[in-house]
Amino acid sequence: MRRRGVWTGAILILAAVVPADGYRFVGYRRIVPSSEALRWQESAFPLHFRMLENDNAAVGVALDQAGLTEIVERSLVHWNEVPTARIDIELEAATVQLPQADQDDGVNTIGFSSHENFVDSWITAWAAWRFEDGHLVGCDIEVNPDFVKNWAPQDPYQLLEVVMVHEMGHCLGLAHTEPHPMPLWTDLPVDAEPSFLPDPVMSYSNSYGLDLPEDDEVAVSLLYPATGFQESTGSVSGNLSFEGEPAVFAYIKAVRPGEAGRPARPGPGAFTDESGDYRLEGLAPGPWILWFHPILVTRRNAHGSMLELADEAGFPDFPHFWKWVQVEAGATLQIAALPVGGDTR
Repeated sequence: MRRRGVWTGAILILAAVVPADGYRFVGYRRIVPSSEALRWQESAFPLHFRMLENDNAAVGVALDQAGLTEIVERSLVHWNEVPTARIDIELEAATVQLPQADQDDGVNTIGFSSHENFVDSWITAWAAWRFEDGHLVGCDIEVNPDFVKNWAPQDPYQLLEVVMVHEMGHCLGLAHTEPHPMPLWTDLPVDAEPSFLPDPVMSYSNSYGLDLPEDDEVAVSLLYPATGFQESTGSVSGNLSFEGEPAVFAYIKAVRPGEAGRPARPGPGAFTDESGDYRLEGLAPGPWILWFHPILVTRRNAHGSMLELADEAGFPDFPHFWKWVQVEAGATLQIAALPVGGDTR
């Protein structure tokens, strides 16, 4: 059975087309476990992309086809060099001369778009997935030619590389996540806590950071694990409720405890689902602090099927809390159901 993504909108900077049937793999912070997530079959690698060649040049900056191609090539390196993942993405020399990408042409493309939804829009780009029989089989990335005009205060070349890294993450099967919230035991603003920056590339708030944080690397490694990754990491799962109801779309952030001369720093994170269940995977063995809190940023920017579900269920504004856990390689730590406001030690 053939299906294709149909949602074509965004809020703020970056977007992805999400399937209409409600499937979601939110960054690696998912609402389904990674075992159920869409991904490319191993035989699909190396993934081949072609540049979309047309006259829709970026507005307000001297950026020709060769310059855009160079930016795209740099963006692929970030995913290809994730040490714990088996990924190989290649940009072919051949180009596709179309005004905009055709989701059904069987060719993966990247380039400036002529789509009417980009006109007078703050959307920067989107990725359109194609999938068959539970596997990704194609992806097209379209970039708004007006992105420089809309985001003039930012370095257009740096911004565009961030956009390309982000959208390629979508093509690999990742969707959006929360940015790194600051630890609430400080009184610093979010952008003043250097140990929690940069935000994940797959979050809405990342504009300049290009090195993939652990959150992004773990995400893609769960889909395409290198030899030994799954055996060397552990998982935590459980259920969260608030006032007798499931804590829907709450967020669990794994935080590495601080050490002498080294502050606490963020690791992977995960959303709860419609039942308050969560599964946080890809954790290195050892002690972790789990930070349970309401969605801090994505709740204002969520889109697609997640927003529809959230509107139905409501985002709970429960008090945040912390829980220490010890993770073992190759094992899943099952945490007893946690009612917010109860004993969470």
